[in-house]
Amino acid sequence: MSAVNTRDIIIAAARHLFSERGYSAVTIKDVAARAGYSPAMVMKVMGSKAQLYKAAAPDVPAPEFHPDGGESVGITLIRRILARREADESEPWAMVALLVQDSPDQDAARAELREKYVSWIAWQIDDTSPGRQKSQLVVCAVLGLGAGLRTLGLLDKEEMPEEQLVQQYGALVQSIID
Repeated sequence: MSAVNTRDIIIAAARHLFSERGYSAVTIKDVAARAGYSPAMVMKVMGSKAQLYKAAAPDVPAPEFHPDGGESVGITLIRRILARREADESEPWAMVALLVQDSPDQDAARAELREKYVSWIAWQIDDTSPGRQKSQLVVCAVLGLGAGLRTLGLLDKEEMPEEQLVQQYGALVQSIID
């Protein structure tokens, strides 16, 4: 395998692990096992855990975003968060705080993630407000839901039916957008 492919495989493995567990909980040994290489190879290719994290920092949600079935952006955002919870997939909105806290350079991670998430939302809602304040408010609302659902286990299906949560929280997010 070429060095480029090896590096790409290692980065993909690290990205998956960092997005699930955060920086502190992932070891070079974990990345090596997932990538199918030795820890020594991971270190040789990447240099250090901090450099690996910088190369593999989890991405924000994909830019392809179209509200489903004519639904509003707010409803669609919330529906997708709940779909990831149902599928037991990693939740990027719940991981943001952990990714910043666990980063070897918190200020850089905060600035990068803030820009990525706010820019992504601004693009989705065509936000031209001063300082993209509308997008910042949406990000805050969605981060809160992601963390509440995943970190605290709030609003499970027994406490609130999923469609009711989609409609109520989605309307809240949409009211910010509108």
